[in-house]
Amino acid sequence: MRWKKQSWLMALFLLGNLGVIWAQASLATKPQPQSLIQIPALKPWQKPPVTFSHQQHEGQQIACTTCHHEYDRGCNRWVQGQPVKLCQECHLTRPQADRPDLKNAFHQQCKGCHLKRRQQGQQAGPIRCLDCHRQT
Repeated sequence: MRWKKQSWLMALFLLGNLGVIWAQASLATKPQPQSLIQIPALKPWQKPPVTFSHQQHEGQQIACTTCHHEYDRGCNRWVQGQPVKLCQECHLTRPQADRPDLKNAFHQQCKGCHLKRRQQGQQAGPIRCLDCHRQT
């Protein structure tokens, strides 16, 4: 009788552990939500906001410094692990002598990279307006 009770307890213990392992595995493989890129200062918007997936870009082995930057004398001094500033902290709604305005900074960064990758024969993101600016 005691053996049956221990067997049941062992079975419950194993099932519980399997449940925990399954839950952790499903969380690890769950896709990350996409970010929504909007420029509040430029309201009303002429086009819908852009969705952006960090996971998709990481999957292409694109270095963080390809997008994240903090320039000093023409060199990107930003290092992975440092805090990431919001783009609008440096790029204003109007262009400055040493940097593009916010809207053009996004377009130059994203579209420029997509065009460069396409020219190099690599998998590349969209370059046409409505491929990024989609109604959600």
